[in-house]
Amino acid sequence: MILLFVFSRDAHAVYFFLSDDQIKEAIEYGEKNKDSDYVSFFSEWMDVSNEGYEWAVLNTEFSTLAYEARQSALASGKLTQTRIFHLISEAEDILSFQVILYGNSPDFATDYHAVLLYKNKPIHPVNEQNDTHARPSNLGIRLPATYRAACRYDFPNYFIEPDEVVTLIIISPLDKERRFFFDLKEMR
Repeated sequence: MILLFVFSRDAHAVYFFLSDDQIKEAIEYGEKNKDSDYVSFFSEWMDVSNEGYEWAVLNTEFSTLAYEARQSALASGKLTQTRIFHLISEAEDILSFQVILYGNSPDFATDYHAVLLYKNKPIHPVNEQNDTHARPSNLGIRLPATYRAACRYDFPNYFIEPDEVVTLIIISPLDKERRFFFDLKEMR
């Protein structure tokens, strides 16, 4: 009875390994949503900070493949089998996060660090790519001019169950934390 629940089509969890049907589903999602804006396209895999302007996206094998299919469709093309295999192999065993942060200088994110909290245990990244040349950005009249940094943090996924919650914590050199929550059972 338990096995039927775990493998039921109604059970949801992030896909750590894509079946042929899931690959097809990801490509169809990308092609069908080629005209969606970035936020709408990635809404399933995105969390926005409490302030409402910083955000993080979890790049799963599914979302990565869907995004590349979207980009190919925008260029009136299709993904090749070689490209599909390459994209899936790059994402294998990794939870990769793209994070957009704002600060007061072009190099504000240089010494930022990330940790993934899972069941109250920290997991350290296998790769950190902090944006050391943030671009000027104006978030609105009420906020001063700031700089926008795009950072990437990759974590091993072999410690994590695909239907749990993880918290991405970005830590500044002054120990200011930014937290992003991801419920993996709500994602593909």
